[in-house]
Amino acid sequence: MNKTLLALSLSGIALTGISLNTFAMSKPADPTPVDETVVYPQPDTKVSFIAIGDSGTGKDGQYKVAAAMEAVCQLKPCDFAIGLGDNIYESGVDGVDDIQFDLKFEDPYKNLDFPFYMALGNHDNSWIIGGDGADNDKGEIQVEYHYRKDRKSEKWQMPARYYRFNAPANGTPLVSFYAMDTNPSASAGDPSDEYNKDDYSDKQGKWLLDGFKESTAPWKIAFGHHPYISNGSHGNAGNYDSLIGQGKFFKEMVEKNVCGNADAMIVGHTHALQWLKEKDSCPGTFHIISGAGAKTKNFVIKTELNEYYWQEDEILGFFHIEIQGDQFHGTAYTVDPVSGEYRAAYSRTMQRQK
Repeated sequence: MNKTLLALSLSGIALTGISLNTFAMSKPADPTPVDETVVYPQPDTKVSFIAIGDSGTGKDGQYKVAAAMEAVCQLKPCDFAIGLGDNIYESGVDGVDDIQFDLKFEDPYKNLDFPFYMALGNHDNSWIIGGDGADNDKGEIQVEYHYRKDRKSEKWQMPARYYRFNAPANGTPLVSFYAMDTNPSASAGDPSDEYNKDDYSDKQGKWLLDGFKESTAPWKIAFGHHPYISNGSHGNAGNYDSLIGQGKFFKEMVEKNVCGNADAMIVGHTHALQWLKEKDSCPGTFHIISGAGAKTKNFVIKTELNEYYWQEDEILGFFHIEIQGDQFHGTAYTVDPVSGEYRAAYSRTMQRQK
């Protein structure tokens, strides 16, 4: 069953401060920046959330980061989290009742009382080798888990492979979020016709552009797994892992539909923390990478590939983000992989571009 085509209304689910709707892919749209008519909520409206990716190991690193998130959320508001893919290492799940949902999600985050809006990563869609991203049918199981009635909690939110939700729930939204399914466009390839790179990228791109047009929220944030740009070992889309053309369909989809329409793009895949400046090829959109939810890695040789405000490797961590009015305030929290000690390593406030 292809959940991508679902049009859902989940108003019956009690979610903290969020309205979540999955929109069917609507009419094609021209690949041009949308004309925005924005409507602001009350000036004191805030949206606060955690951005965390590459987390589903069920091991010590994930638990250390979860403990740090719990500590930060006792001091700051946390309405929800966005999960940036690679939710279940190393090769995803085999069924909706797979114990890995408990071991690598429910149990590590049992003390966090807010929803997680999840996106799929390459490891969630593995076929032959963990992380090959070649079996997107496996990702459908994580969508189906959203609908399982006897879960340990209602935290896991993934009503479709890609979907949109607004925050806050009541009244006028401040932020529209667009959960992207990056894997079919960015990974090595799936032999299934359903996940053909060209067609799938085109369909999702049109859905994104229509969603940007429909939203009157002042802020629009696209999130998912694969980066458009990264100073980590994977590098930039179109040249992932130093392979010419790798990720080119995803690169084109982002440049055609996301750049300049989303204020920010928040992703994982690189096991580090980065806040990157916008590129000339993607004006009007800045990039945050938060892929240190359970694993660490160094930048290898690509530390200067893209201009950045701040970045750090060989650590665990996450971002806490708070949006109010025209201000986007983000704080990167690093977590020591050995001691579990956490600290606010970097903070920055971005002003919304009119």
